[in-house]
Amino acid sequence: MDVLSYYLETYEACRKAFVSYKKQLKARFRHFQFETLDIPKGGGEVDTYFLGQKKEPAKRIVVMSSGIHGIEGYAGSAFQRRWIEEFLLDEKSAFKLPKNVDFLLIHGINAHGFKNQLRVNESNVDLNRNFALKREKLHKRFKNKKYRKIQTFLNPGTPFTNYIFEYALFVIRFFGVVARFGAKYVLDAAVNGQYEFPKGIYYGGRKPEPVVRRLRKFFKKVLKPYDQVLVLDFHTGYGEKNGLSLMQNAPPGSKEDKNLRKVFGDFGLLLNEGEEDFYRTSGDFTDFFGKIFGKDKDLFPITVELGTNGNIDMSGALKSSFLMISENRIRFQGSRSESSTNRVKEEFREMFYPSREDWRLAAMDHVFGILPETITRFSKI
Repeated sequence: MDVLSYYLETYEACRKAFVSYKKQLKARFRHFQFETLDIPKGGGEVDTYFLGQKKEPAKRIVVMSSGIHGIEGYAGSAFQRRWIEEFLLDEKSAFKLPKNVDFLLIHGINAHGFKNQLRVNESNVDLNRNFALKREKLHKRFKNKKYRKIQTFLNPGTPFTNYIFEYALFVIRFFGVVARFGAKYVLDAAVNGQYEFPKGIYYGGRKPEPVVRRLRKFFKKVLKPYDQVLVLDFHTGYGEKNGLSLMQNAPPGSKEDKNLRKVFGDFGLLLNEGEEDFYRTSGDFTDFFGKIFGKDKDLFPITVELGTNGNIDMSGALKSSFLMISENRIRFQGSRSESSTNRVKEEFREMFYPSREDWRLAAMDHVFGILPETITRFSKI
C-alpha cells in the first residue's frame, strides 16, 4: 500500500478509517476490546483499541497515542493506522510481533482541536500542559513569571490587520524582546506552559480538563495488570525540517531516564534536560503515567516529534512563533482582513500537517525506521 494514502485530510475521515479495523483486529487478536470514551462538556469522543495475543494480559504493554494537540492528530492517525494494517494485521510481515507485549491505541485525544484544525481544545487549553493530578500544586510550582513579563508581546490585545505588516512588526518586536531578555528566556516563557492567561498561547488551564479526568480513570483500569509500560505519543511541528526528535521529561539519571536509554539511547535522537534543543513542559502527557502509578511500574514514556518546517533556527523560530501568536490572536481579537486570516490559517495547518510529499514520506520513514525495533527491544527487557 502506498504510504501516502494513510494521510487523510479531515477528522471524520481519519476517525472512520481508524475504527474500520474492528472486525479484522477482533479476528486477529485473542484479547480484543474497542471502546469509545465519551468526553463531557464538548470534548468529543476518543476511540481506543486494546489488543493482546494471549488470554491473560502480558506483563508489558505499548501505548500509542495521537492528537493531544488536535491538528497534530492527522499525522499521528496515519502512523497508528499504518501500524495496525502493516504490522498488527499483516501476518506475512517480516516483523515478528512479540507475543509478550499487548497494545493500547488511543486515537484523537483532543477531538475538538483535531476536527477544527487547532492545537488547543474547546477551552483554549493546551492539553499537553494539563496532565497533572493536583492542579493547585502545579500552579504554585510552575507559575510562569517569564510569560507574565512578556505577555503583551505573546498576546496582542488588538485585531489582526495585514499579514505582511503584522509580520514585519512582529520581527521588530521579537528582536526587541530577545535583546532585552535573551532567546532562552523567551523560549521558556512561551512553551513551558502558563496557567494565568486563558486567552493566551500554551495555556494549561486552571484544573484538569474533562478528557484528562476521563483518561486517568481509563488508564488506572486498563493498565493495572502491567509491570512495564512503553508510551509513544505522536506529535508534529517541533525540530529540524523533515526531522525526528525523541523527547522525554524524565530527570537525568532517574529510573525512567535509564529505561528510555535502554530502548532509544543508540538511535542518537533522544533529547532531555541539558540538551541544546530541549525545553521542559509542565503537565506533559508523558509525565501523567508516573503521577498515576508512581513507582509501581517500569515506565518508558517518550514524545515522538516530527519536525515540519524547521523551527530551531532563527528564521524558523520567527515564523513559527508568529503563526502561533497570530492564530491565537485572530480567534480572540478578530481580524480586519479575511485574506490575511486565511493565510495565517493555511500556514498554521502546514506548520503541523504539511501537505508536502517530501515531508509525508520522510515522516513515515522516520517513524517506521525506529518503531519495529523499539517494540522488539521493549519486549526483551
